[in-house]
Amino acid sequence: MIWTVGTLFFGLVLILASIPLVSKPAQRATGEDTVDTSGITVNVSASLADDRTLTVFIRSPVDRADIIDPRVKIEMPGHQMTVDADVLSAGPGAFQASAMLPMAGQWEVQVSIGDDVIRLPVDANPAGL
Repeated sequence: MIWTVGTLFFGLVLILASIPLVSKPAQRATGEDTVDTSGITVNVSASLADDRTLTVFIRSPVDRADIIDPRVKIEMPGHQMTVDADVLSAGPGAFQASAMLPMAGQWEVQVSIGDDVIRLPVDANPAGL
Protein backbone atom coordinates (compact mmCIF):
# COMPACT_ATOMS: atom_id res chain seq x y z
CA MET A 1 0.00 0.00 0.00
CA ILE A 2 2.77 2.43 0.90
CA TRP A 3 4.61 1.58 -2.31
CA THR A 4 1.48 2.25 -4.35
CA VAL A 5 0.92 5.67 -2.74
CA GLY A 6 4.62 6.51 -3.13
CA THR A 7 4.62 5.44 -6.76
CA LEU A 8 1.49 7.49 -7.49
CA PHE A 9 2.98 10.52 -5.75
CA PHE A 10 6.27 10.16 -7.64
CA GLY A 11 4.39 9.76 -10.94
CA LEU A 12 2.35 12.88 -10.23
CA VAL A 13 5.51 14.86 -9.47
CA LEU A 14 7.08 13.70 -12.75
CA ILE A 15 3.98 14.66 -14.72
CA LEU A 16 3.83 18.12 -13.15
CA ALA A 17 7.56 18.63 -13.69
CA SER A 18 7.17 17.86 -17.39
CA ILE A 19 4.68 20.71 -17.93
CA PRO A 20 6.60 23.64 -19.45
CA LEU A 21 6.58 26.87 -17.52
CA VAL A 22 4.87 29.53 -19.62
CA SER A 23 5.72 33.12 -18.85
CA LYS A 24 5.23 36.42 -20.59
CA PRO A 25 8.48 37.98 -21.84
CA ALA A 26 9.71 40.99 -19.91
CA GLN A 27 9.09 44.34 -21.55
CA ARG A 28 11.32 47.39 -21.61
CA ALA A 29 10.42 50.89 -22.66
CA THR A 30 12.13 52.03 -25.83
CA GLY A 31 11.01 55.60 -26.24
CA GLU A 32 8.30 58.17 -25.90
CA ASP A 33 7.48 61.37 -27.77
CA THR A 34 4.65 63.81 -28.30
CA VAL A 35 3.51 65.77 -31.33
CA ASP A 36 1.19 68.74 -31.54
CA THR A 37 -0.95 68.12 -34.61
CA SER A 38 -3.50 70.82 -35.41
CA GLY A 39 -3.49 71.96 -31.79
CA ILE A 40 -3.92 68.42 -30.44
CA THR A 41 -1.17 66.81 -28.38
CA VAL A 42 -0.67 63.15 -29.22
CA ASN A 43 1.56 60.88 -27.09
CA VAL A 44 3.42 57.96 -28.67
CA SER A 45 5.39 55.35 -26.74
CA ALA A 46 6.82 51.93 -27.52
CA SER A 47 7.90 48.91 -25.53
CA LEU A 48 9.94 45.91 -26.59
CA ALA A 49 9.62 42.40 -25.16
CA ASP A 50 12.55 39.99 -24.84
CA ASP A 51 11.22 38.05 -27.84
CA ARG A 52 11.50 41.26 -29.97
CA THR A 53 7.76 41.92 -30.05
CA LEU A 54 7.44 45.67 -30.43
CA THR A 55 4.25 47.32 -29.19
CA VAL A 56 3.45 50.93 -30.06
CA PHE A 57 0.93 52.88 -27.97
CA ILE A 58 -0.71 56.04 -29.30
CA ARG A 59 -2.85 58.25 -27.05
CA SER A 60 -4.82 61.35 -28.04
CA PRO A 61 -7.49 63.44 -26.32
CA VAL A 62 -10.73 61.48 -26.05
CA ASP A 63 -12.92 64.51 -26.79
CA ARG A 64 -11.41 65.06 -30.26
CA ALA A 65 -13.15 62.91 -32.86
CA ASP A 66 -11.47 64.83 -35.69
CA ILE A 67 -8.08 63.17 -35.19
CA ILE A 68 -7.06 61.17 -38.22
CA ASP A 69 -6.34 57.51 -37.43
CA PRO A 70 -2.59 57.04 -37.05
CA ARG A 71 -0.44 54.95 -39.36
CA VAL A 72 2.56 53.01 -38.04
CA LYS A 73 5.62 52.03 -40.06
CA ILE A 74 8.54 50.13 -38.52
CA GLU A 75 11.78 50.04 -40.44
CA MET A 76 15.43 49.15 -40.05
CA PRO A 77 17.17 51.93 -41.99
CA GLY A 78 20.55 50.18 -42.12
CA HIS A 79 19.09 47.18 -43.95
CA GLN A 80 16.15 48.73 -45.84
CA MET A 81 13.81 46.37 -43.96
CA THR A 82 10.19 47.22 -43.18
CA VAL A 83 7.83 45.40 -40.83
CA ASP A 84 4.07 45.80 -41.14
CA ALA A 85 2.12 46.81 -38.06
CA ASP A 86 -1.66 47.06 -38.16
CA VAL A 87 -3.05 49.81 -35.97
CA LEU A 88 -5.97 48.72 -33.79
CA SER A 89 -8.29 50.83 -31.68
CA ALA A 90 -7.62 50.31 -27.98
CA GLY A 91 -10.54 52.39 -26.75
CA PRO A 92 -11.49 56.06 -27.01
CA GLY A 93 -8.44 58.11 -27.98
CA ALA A 94 -6.10 55.11 -27.83
CA PHE A 95 -4.48 52.99 -30.50
CA GLN A 96 -2.04 50.09 -30.41
CA ALA A 97 0.14 48.38 -33.00
CA SER A 98 2.33 45.30 -32.50
CA ALA A 99 4.89 43.57 -34.66
CA MET A 100 7.60 40.96 -34.27
CA LEU A 101 10.99 42.36 -35.29
CA PRO A 102 12.79 39.68 -37.35
CA MET A 103 16.26 40.57 -36.07
CA ALA A 104 18.10 42.52 -33.41
CA GLY A 105 19.53 45.93 -34.22
CA GLN A 106 18.54 49.57 -34.58
CA TRP A 107 14.95 50.10 -35.72
CA GLU A 108 12.80 53.18 -36.16
CA VAL A 109 9.07 53.49 -35.47
CA GLN A 110 7.32 56.11 -37.59
CA VAL A 111 3.85 57.16 -36.48
CA SER A 112 2.01 59.37 -38.97
CA ILE A 113 -0.99 61.43 -37.96
CA GLY A 114 -2.13 63.52 -40.89
CA ASP A 115 1.00 65.27 -42.21
CA ASP A 116 2.87 65.01 -38.90
CA VAL A 117 5.34 62.19 -38.27
CA ILE A 118 6.80 61.07 -34.95
CA ARG A 119 10.02 59.04 -35.18
CA LEU A 120 11.09 56.85 -32.28
CA PRO A 121 14.43 55.02 -32.34
CA VAL A 122 14.22 51.45 -31.05
CA ASP A 123 17.26 49.49 -29.88
CA ALA A 124 16.26 45.85 -30.37
CA ASN A 125 19.59 44.48 -29.22
CA PRO A 126 19.52 42.09 -26.27
CA ALA A 127 19.56 43.93 -22.94
CA GLY A 128 23.02 44.84 -21.82
CA LEU A 129 24.68 44.85 -25.24
